[in-house]
Amino acid sequence: MKNYLLLPLLIFFVIGTKAQNDHKHVRLIEEIKGKRYELYIENTDSISYDVFLKVDTEDFRRSSERPILKTIPPKSKQRVLTMVILNGKEGEYTYTLVINEVAYALKFDKDFELLNTKLDEALTFKTVEIYTQNDCSICPDAKRILTKNKIGYQEYNIDQDTTHYNKLIKEFKALKPNSAVNHIPILKVDDKVYNQIESLEDFIEALRDGFN
Repeated sequence: MKNYLLLPLLIFFVIGTKAQNDHKHVRLIEEIKGKRYELYIENTDSISYDVFLKVDTEDFRRSSERPILKTIPPKSKQRVLTMVILNGKEGEYTYTLVINEVAYALKFDKDFELLNTKLDEALTFKTVEIYTQNDCSICPDAKRILTKNKIGYQEYNIDQDTTHYNKLIKEFKALKPNSAVNHIPILKVDDKVYNQIESLEDFIEALRDGFN
């Protein structure tokens, strides 16, 4: 059985059995060597994730009885728990896995120094606009991501003034006549317009693309 709950900062709660790994970039991996079970968490994304893992079982002796809190770096696989099956047991367990995207890291590249260079270049050369609305649930966090990463931007709230928004629509329609551009928030980086942002994950992906 799986339950999903979306909280601020893109936190996912996944409660399930050992076979349930549905996150796009982060998954729990089980490696079995006889009675020994090694649990790893693999991150295939280019940003870090903070994870919380709690294993419930009466079939194993574990290297740690406490929940595990760990940061999984980009493109890495980290061992998080060793378990040894007890005699006469079937080897059953359930787990709670909490995956918290470190959204504010925005690691566009593996090399952190290169990231700094890219951000410096963005501050100098990139023109960033974000179109918001009062009832937009992800807009405050989207703006916070920009501010945390020292990315200068211009906000246009369409509930207060639609002048720039109408101009954007007109320009976008001229380039892509059959495309809709009415989904808020809208991110514009130089001449690139991102209008299919439905979550903070989408917003971060748009930023990555805009600064690459």
